[in-house]
Amino acid sequence: MTLLFALAASQAPAGSWETRCETQSVPYQDQVQGGKPGEIIGGAVIGGVLGKAVTGKKGGAVAGAIIGGAVANEASKKTVTRYKDVETCRQVFVPSQIYDRATLQDTILRLNAGERMNKELVMDVQYTIGVSPDGIWGPQSVRASNAYLAGDTPATPPAATDASPLYSLMVNDVVVVSSYDLAAIDDIKSGLLRAGVESKIQVDME
Repeated sequence: MTLLFALAASQAPAGSWETRCETQSVPYQDQVQGGKPGEIIGGAVIGGVLGKAVTGKKGGAVAGAIIGGAVANEASKKTVTRYKDVETCRQVFVPSQIYDRATLQDTILRLNAGERMNKELVMDVQYTIGVSPDGIWGPQSVRASNAYLAGDTPATPPAATDASPLYSLMVNDVVVVSSYDLAAIDDIKSGLLRAGVESKIQVDME
């Protein structure tokens, strides 16, 4: 029982979960009145003349004027692209350095032997040995861990935000919005394209 408790304690991640929010400018389509009052009145007059000519009655002229004005009013509307700020929040794991060298060495040896561990603990180890903390123990992590065990320890762990790249959406070489969520950036890019605005995505811009 004591051994199991010690094993569970050694696998507890040192980092913590945080809620991070960001505000994005999201495009949407809106209809606005683009016609001039004279155009609507002109449509009503033409509709009234046609209505009277067809029916030969004043009632037809009134109905025609109403229909003509409605058609002119509808035809004068146009679709424009507007923007609104939308705040999105997500839970992000922020890795922390493991200071217990014995625990770190034991964890590294077990990871290199192929043992599966929770993603948060792997990110803590990667952060400590100077690897971008993505939670995946691959060849780069193995090389860095072997260098660490040999005594070549990194001077400064990588920043926690290096866990995922930063994507920036640019329009005419101007950054419109930045986010670590590529899907959100791609949705905005698609929305701009539907509105006729060309944009491009850049990665890890300062």
